[in-house]
Order: sequence, then C-alpha cells, then structure tokens
Amino acid sequence: MKEFFTNVWCVLLSSTIGLVSSLVFFILFDEEFIPVFLLSVATFALSMWIVKRRYRKPQRYNPEMDKHERAYIKQSLREAQRKLKTIRRLQFRIRSIIIWKKTSHLYKVARRILIIIEEQPHRFRFARNFFASYLDSTITILEKYTFLASQPIHSQEMVMALKKAEAMLDDIIAALEEELMQVLSDDVLNLNVELETLKKSLGIRPEYVIKSVKHEEYKDKMKR
Repeated sequence: MKEFFTNVWCVLLSSTIGLVSSLVFFILFDEEFIPVFLLSVATFALSMWIVKRRYRKPQRYNPEMDKHERAYIKQSLREAQRKLKTIRRLQFRIRSIIIWKKTSHLYKVARRILIIIEEQPHRFRFARNFFASYLDSTITILEKYTFLASQPIHSQEMVMALKKAEAMLDDIIAALEEELMQVLSDDVLNLNVELETLKKSLGIRPEYVIKSVKHEEYKDKMKR
C-alpha cells in the first residue's frame, strides 16, 4: 500500500512539473504545438525518472538470495512479529514485578533483533535460533507461568515449577543477548578495523608498545 501511494505521488508530481513546463514552453515557442508537446513529454519523463530515484525504496535483500530464501525470511519476520505481540500480551498478565522486568528486558532485546533483521535481511543467518526456537520457548514458559501463578492455591511443586520458570527466563535472556551480539558481529569487526586503520594513519603506537616503554622507564627509575 505504501508503495502504491508513493507511485501515485511520483505521477502527480511529475505531471505537475510537465504541465508547468508546457505552459512555459508554449510562451517561449510562440504557441507552436509540436516543439511544445515534445519538450513537455521530455520534461515529464525526466522529472518522473528523477522523482522515482528520489523516492525509490532501497534494496534490502542481497541480490544473491533466491526467491525462496527471500520468501522464507519474509515469512519468518511476519511470524516473529506475531510472536512478539503474544509475548507483550502475556507480559501484561504477569503480577510479579521481577518477572515483569525480566520479560520487559527480553522483549526489548528480541525487538531489537527483529528490527535489525527487517532492515538488513542478510543478517538472518546470525539469528536462526531466535526465529526457530527462542520466541516459541518464551511464549510457552510465559503461558504456563501466568496460568499457574493465577491459581488460588499453590503447592510446593507449583512454587518450585514457578522458580524454575524464572530461572529459565534468565537463560533465554542470556541466549537472546548472545544472538544479538552475533547479529552485530559484523559491525563490531568493522569498527575494530576502522579503529586500527585510524591508529595507523595517526601514528598511534599499539598498546603493548606503550606498556613496554612505560615498563622500561619504570625499571630505569628504580635503578636510579
């Protein structure tokens, strides 16, 4: 739908430019129809090309991906969106402040992973566990936790089960954070490369050289 309105906007804007230019050409060429018509068409085509380039949606998918892989990623993103909404809905049924905070942090990390993959689908390979199991496991734990916690009676076994669920949430959060780091691994690597390049260009000595020099200076000072 957004793409449709973008195309309509491009046509309207280009048509307006074409009409204005036709009036200008009509005056300049003393009301001669053929040159005015040709120049107006050329102006419309040129403006349409420029406007489309301006509002063209950037290519997010790697050209090397085949259509099946793209379709699979799109489907996985849609399912992940639905599962995140379920997690959010379950969060509002939690009465424990501790579990609420854990679920809130879990949701933020998961949401961040999803946003990055939506913007850069080629990173999908770093978050396969996120899409395949982590979200489903989170929903299962939260559903069972909210169900047991809402019961009017609590046996010793129920209390133990609830504590295990709390501990499992910590494990899932740690796994999601690790998954997020994997998704960001290319950025971390690129930043380190840029920093090393900048150090060399500025003539900054590596840290181990600086430490070695300081150590030698300290030894000389002790001898004195």
